[in-house]
Amino acid sequence: MLNPYLKNIKLNNHEYKLYSRQLVLKSIGIEGQKRLKSAKILFIGAGALASSAITYLAASGIGCIGIIDKDKVVKSNLNRQIIHNHSYLNQPKVDSAKNMIKKINCLCNVIIYNEKLSCFNYLDIIKEYDLIIDSCDNFETRYLIDKACYKLHKIHIYGAIQEFEGQVSVFNYKNGPRYQEIYPPYLNLRDTSCNLLGVIGVIPGIIGILQATEAMKIILGIGKTLSGYLLIYNSLNITFKKINIKYRNPIKFKDYNNKNNLIPTIDSSIIKTTTLTCLLTQKKSPFLIIDLRQPSEFHLSHVRKSINIPLMNLKSEKTLSFIKDSSIKKNIIIYCNRYARSILGSKILNIYKINNTILIGELDE
Repeated sequence: MLNPYLKNIKLNNHEYKLYSRQLVLKSIGIEGQKRLKSAKILFIGAGALASSAITYLAASGIGCIGIIDKDKVVKSNLNRQIIHNHSYLNQPKVDSAKNMIKKINCLCNVIIYNEKLSCFNYLDIIKEYDLIIDSCDNFETRYLIDKACYKLHKIHIYGAIQEFEGQVSVFNYKNGPRYQEIYPPYLNLRDTSCNLLGVIGVIPGIIGILQATEAMKIILGIGKTLSGYLLIYNSLNITFKKINIKYRNPIKFKDYNNKNNLIPTIDSSIIKTTTLTCLLTQKKSPFLIIDLRQPSEFHLSHVRKSINIPLMNLKSEKTLSFIKDSSIKKNIIIYCNRYARSILGSKILNIYKINNTILIGELDE
């Protein structure tokens, strides 16, 4: 809950009419609306995730919205980045976003930065805002956000999308976990862009609205936030999975007679492809290797001796029963060419007390 000085914050007649449906809510009222008006939110990225979040936060009465993005609007953005339109093609995204906000809420103060967030500007920009909404699409920027929010005691509202899935969490809130406690920097994660993997247009809208909802709850001091949890949405089977983030726990190791090739991480151990390759040459291989990718990806190429269980099917009763029975005699190794999804799969198995190891490295090794 933020604690702004509200004595000098006033609502005019236009605002009383505009926000009348919010003002009648007991948990918001006039004081809550003043809190929204006094809040300053920074969006890092003005693309798909930001589109729905910016739209609804501006309409809810947020007093100041900052947006940083260096990109220009291109035609392929328009099916999912709804704050932009054809009239702004080849124009800076921040200008397009500002124009949309002003149409929705002319009283909102919009500050734009037509530049990339970098190690040269990130602290100076982020320090001016109360909440930071992570609507970017790369690991480098997310680690900068994480570092700045930790140093400056700012709240980091995270969102990510891919194909038919999305995830949301709140980091650095009331001594809660940080982003890097889920995805440690030393793993050297690689970016996977929407241009290569694709995403259905409605997914960023759903995830962005969830980010906006978390922001409003924090500003108003109501409800329970996603701090300490990672919420995963799958549109194909219409499910939400809420995974508890266990952070600052002792790091677990697994010994495969080659400790130099094992990297410690939270809740799970990791084995490199080079180590696994050597182990698989042995006649008796005590491993069950699970490929978490989609069947179409699995059929194109996969690790030798692996079986295909897509991430969305990992939590089914039959699947868990099979993996539990297998884990009695074999070590469970999971992998995906996108390491972030391997972490999610590992956490699901950890919830059901199934020990597992994550495979990292180039799969063609």
